[in-house]
Parts: sequence; structure tokens; C-alpha cells
Amino acid sequence: MKKRFILFVMMLFALTEANATHIVGGQLFITHNPDNYYNYNIGLTMYFDALNGNPGAEDPAVTIYVFRKRDNVAIGWLEAPKIERKSVTYANPLCGISSLETYMITYSSTLRLEANDFNDSQGYYMVWDRCCRNGTITNIKAPGDAGSLFYLEFPALIKNNANFKNSSPVFPAIKGDYACVNSPFFFDFGGKDADGDSLTYTLITPMQGFSDKANPSAPSRGSSNYPRLDWVDGISVSNIIPGPDPLKVNRSTGMLSVTPGSVGLYVFAVQVDEYRNGQKIGTLTRDFQLKVVDCPKMEPPKLLFKPLGKTTYYTENEIITVKKGDPNCFEVIVTDPTINQIVRINGRAVNNTKDYFSLLPAEFRTSKANDTLRFQICLDECFVTYDNRPIKIELIAEDESCPVPLMDTLNIYIRRENSGNNAPNVTTSLTGDYIHVTAGVPVTFTVFGKDVDKDSLALSGRGRDFNMTDMGMNFKPVSGVAAVQQTFTWIPPCNAKKGDTLAVDFKAEDMRCAGNPLAATKPIYFIVDQSPNNPPAVKTSLTVQELVYNIGNSAPIIFDVLASDPDTNSISLTASGRGFSLSDAGMIFAPKTGIKSVTSPYTWNPDCALLNGEAEQTFIVDFVTQDKSCAAASDTTTVKVTVRDGQSEPFPEFPNVITPNGDGKNDCFVFQELPGDLCSDQFKDITIFNRWGKQVFYSKVRPNDWCPSNISGGYYYFVVQYTKRSYKGGLTILK
Repeated sequence: MKKRFILFVMMLFALTEANATHIVGGQLFITHNPDNYYNYNIGLTMYFDALNGNPGAEDPAVTIYVFRKRDNVAIGWLEAPKIERKSVTYANPLCGISSLETYMITYSSTLRLEANDFNDSQGYYMVWDRCCRNGTITNIKAPGDAGSLFYLEFPALIKNNANFKNSSPVFPAIKGDYACVNSPFFFDFGGKDADGDSLTYTLITPMQGFSDKANPSAPSRGSSNYPRLDWVDGISVSNIIPGPDPLKVNRSTGMLSVTPGSVGLYVFAVQVDEYRNGQKIGTLTRDFQLKVVDCPKMEPPKLLFKPLGKTTYYTENEIITVKKGDPNCFEVIVTDPTINQIVRINGRAVNNTKDYFSLLPAEFRTSKANDTLRFQICLDECFVTYDNRPIKIELIAEDESCPVPLMDTLNIYIRRENSGNNAPNVTTSLTGDYIHVTAGVPVTFTVFGKDVDKDSLALSGRGRDFNMTDMGMNFKPVSGVAAVQQTFTWIPPCNAKKGDTLAVDFKAEDMRCAGNPLAATKPIYFIVDQSPNNPPAVKTSLTVQELVYNIGNSAPIIFDVLASDPDTNSISLTASGRGFSLSDAGMIFAPKTGIKSVTSPYTWNPDCALLNGEAEQTFIVDFVTQDKSCAAASDTTTVKVTVRDGQSEPFPEFPNVITPNGDGKNDCFVFQELPGDLCSDQFKDITIFNRWGKQVFYSKVRPNDWCPSNISGGYYYFVVQYTKRSYKGGLTILK
């Protein structure tokens, strides 16, 4: 961005300006693009007066400037091209008026922002400063000379040494509607946040910026206090649009409401603040203007209902009871004072997943003033109330009034008896509804659901005042036809206190009417008892726990380690060396876990390196078993091994005559009986000479034997050398 900023300053005086009154409102935006090299999208949405604005003022691109919030230092700029222009629509397209037409123009550019370039903890802001606003605005001074500044703050892109990703809120396209004098008007100015951040809305005085009629698109300046519009006398933030109910905004939803008192064109602005985890991370301003006109007086439709057998109309504190055998349909009246007006009827069941009723017909056209129209509400088979709980039907009648439809709402509460569907049954494999449990001891039983009508069933479980999964209970919902079953398993956790009682409701739902199921519930109560725990034990298969190992003279050390627990707990078996690593010493032992009992073999073949030049070394290994019950207990057994260098063995009696004639008898000089290696005395080599002292055989590798085939008979000498000793002898070869 910095390179573009410098380039813009050099080219500034080559730009031409278009002077016009055209800006209706809009806002800036910044959007994070995940998994994309160009990781952000920056731009603005502008609303342009299509009737009074100069077409030459519709810029092909806009320049957005970025500043550091801490000191208002310029960071750079971005040129965003126009990517879309479209006319704003009306809530009712037939309500358009000739004096109001607005374009929504979007400018946007994708670019890469480096987190390290935007790491200031106080964040940054971007602005777009342009003149001029719509010249017919009523509530500000000199509107045709007033500039418009869009403002957006965004946080640093790195926090706590991690990337901090954020997108500004996204707003739906603004409707081009107008308000009527002395009539309530509602205007949705709320947005949604892709990051799930909280949004708050506040009415503010719109920003003016530093642009003016003489210099309508000068480079933006950084500021902590941008100029704002001047209200005409008698206007302030509290009555931006004056009237019986001045303009207000719902702080949580962004819904604007007003009952204006006089015609005019009113500009206003809403500040939208963005919070994450209770901390403000961003803000932006949204400008717009609302036209107020003198409309013909319009009256809303009216819904009326007279229950069967009653002489008075229904009031919303009544409950209508529909018994078995009663008609499934009843009549509702709607009236509207306007001639040739379409009235549409909508309805929904407020406290039911599905409606299970229909409206016939659902649309009318009035033929005379205060025309009376009738429609029927027909209840389906599944419109049934259980446990005396009435179902609330909300009816809405909506006409074609301008600028927005007028409506009336009627809520009817209906209690309808079951029409013959039998409730399912739910049981368990337990002998009762109460079961005593112990922490760490598994609990298992089966839950059954059955329906005599052979309808589809759904079987589920729910803890009272607790989440079953959080408590470690395992019971997955299951569905089927006529009969279903599922297994419940639980190992009560250690924090289950003695005396606690936990209740789980197992529910079987008849899904014939999925949105309004008939259900049966079976409660099971778990009573937590004291948790006794016997300690585990560990031992080895050795007869003694202290061993002496002579290197060179002993077989490998091999034994089993056995752990057991008198309870049914899960136990672990591990080993550790005192002051040394088992694997570094060459010991082989695998840790194991299991239920009730586990066994793991131990193997070790010590070598000379372990002595480290000493005559002997002692190694102590602790074998530990631990149970995984709530009151964890353990046991340890220890094996002590003293490793020493072996005792020197005498050299064997070597033969003094061999006859290498190939008859398989006494053909070789055998060395198989040479003493084994010790740490301090190891085999070096063997050499054989003839009687003239010439070497005829030599090996540094301990040979098995010497079988000469191409050698003359006679007398020979041999020398066997070890680190600390040697052996010399003579040998006669007979041919």
C-alpha cells in the first residue's frame, strides 16, 4: 500500500474533478479472504441519487485511505474500481414514486495485507472523503456544499503473536422506501458478522470530512475528530427526523423506527460498533437519507374470529377446545377499508415444529370499501395437543399499502383432543426405577421403546439439569418402526459424590406426526454410593528379587512381571530405572494396561559397556502398577541386578597331532573350546607358523577350527592371544 500512496501524490495534480450533488449514503467494508494469497477485500458501498445527481460525478473508481489510529499517520491508500451498479428496490415494487430513485454502487479491490505491517495494538482506520451530498436534504445546512466521509476502524492483524482475522459486518441492500407523514415506519439497518462478533448500533451526526464544493475529492487526511454536518435549527441527534416519534435505532438489532411529522429529505448516520469477547475491535459509520412524503391515509386490514356457538368475537385470552368428532375446519373473517386491494393471509404454529393446518383461500381482492372476506383454517390429523398444552396459531393479514404493507395479527389458542393415535411405551431391563452406582464401576442396561400402532419411533435420553455427555453417559439416540432398543453405559466419574441422585429421562416418541410427536417418558434415578477401592498388587516370576549377572558366564535375564487388582478397575503396569533409562541400558519391557490383571515380559542381556570401566555396577528397576479408580492406589516391586565381569576360564587341552587327509577324522585343529570373552580379557587373534617361522594362518575373528588341505606335513607352532594373556603350543601334521 505504501508504494501506491507515493505514486498517488505524484499524480494528484493530473486528476480532474467532477462537482455535483449526488451522495445519498453508504459505508466502507473490509472482508477477510481465507485460504487466499490476496487475503483481504476492501471497498465501499455508495448510494447515489439517480434523479438529482450529476452522472459525471459517478466515479469509475474510489480512493480509500488507511491511517494508524494511535497517531493518525498515513499508512497507504487503495484504488478500488466500480464493480456493480443497480437500482435499489422497494418493499412493495408498486409503491415507487417519481421523485425518488437511487442507485447502489459497489467499489471493491482484493489485495494482500501483511500482518507485521498492521501490528499496532490500537488498530487502524480507513476513510473515503467526497463531496457533495444530495442538495435537497432538509435537516442540514447548505446540503449541496456538504461533503460525505465514510469511516471504518479495524484491529491489528496480529495479536498475542498470532494472526487476528476479522471482517467488518455485512449489510443487506437498503430498500429505497419512503416514509409517510404521521405514519409509523420501520427500516432495517442491521447487519451480520461473519466472525460471530456482537454488533451495537447508535445514531450519530454524519461526518462531513474535509472535501468541499471547490475540492470535492482531495486526498483524505488522518484525524481523531473529523468535521460533522451542521444541523438546521431545532434538529439534533435526538430528533434527526422530527415528529410524534422521532427517529430511533434499536441498539441490538439495528432496526430504525420513526413516525415523521413533516415532509422532507432527512440525512442520518448510524455508528456500528463490533465487539469480540466483550472488547471493542472495530467500528464503522453508515449514512443514508429517508424521504418523507404526504401519503393518502391508509388503514390496515382487520382479522376477526367468532368461535362456533359464540355470539361474540374471539379475544386472545381464550382457549378454543376442539373435541373428537368436531369439524376440522373453522372460519375467520378479514376486512379491509380500501377498494380493489389485495389482502394476503399467512399463518404459522408458534409453539409447534410444524404447522399441521392449512388456509383456504390465502389471498383476496376487495371489491368494495370495508369488504368482508372469509377464509377457513383446516386442522390436519397431527394438529393435536398433549398434556392440555394449547397450540398457538398466529395469523397475519397483509395488504398492499404504500410504502410498506399494513398488517393485522390475530393469535388463536387451540386445544385439540387426540384423534386415536396411541402413545408409545418405554421400559428398561432394570428391575426398578432406582439403581445404586459406585464411582469407577461400569453400569449397563437396555432401554426399550414400543408402539402398538407400529408407527415410527425415536428413542432418546436426557439428563435432568445436566448434560449426559459431560457426565460420561453413553446413550445414542436410535429410531425404528414399532419397536426400538438401545444400550445405556456409564462409568460414574470420580466427582460423583456419595448421596447424589442423578435422574435421566428416557423418551420414546411416536413420529407419526414428526412436528408434534406423542411421547412417553421413563425416568431412571442413579443413586451414588460409597466407592470402596482395594489396592492392586505387582510381582515377578523370579524366586529372588536380587540377581548377580556375570558378563560372559551368564544366560540372559528373562522373567515376567504380573499386576492384578481385586476390583474390576482398569490398571496400568510400568517400569522405571533408578537413575537410568531402561531402553538406554538395553532392557526390554513394554508398559501395559488392562482390566483386573496384566502381564508383561522382561528381558535383558547386559554387556561390557554398562560397567563403564568398573568391576561391577548395580541396577535397580521399580515395577509399578496403579489402578484407575477414583481413589487411585498403587503397588511397587523392585528387582536389583548386580552386573560383574566374568571369571577367566583356563585354556583347553589342544590336540598335538592332526591328520588332514579328508577321511573326516581328526582333519582339523579345533578352537571351539577357546574361553569366552570377558570385559577385561577378550580374544585378540590367533597365528600359526611353520617350523621355519613363516606365518601360515592368521585371524582376528574367533575361528571355529583350522582345516589345512594344501599344506605339507611337519611340525607347526600356534599362538592364541587375549587382552591379558596368551597361549602357545605345538602341532604335528601327518599326511
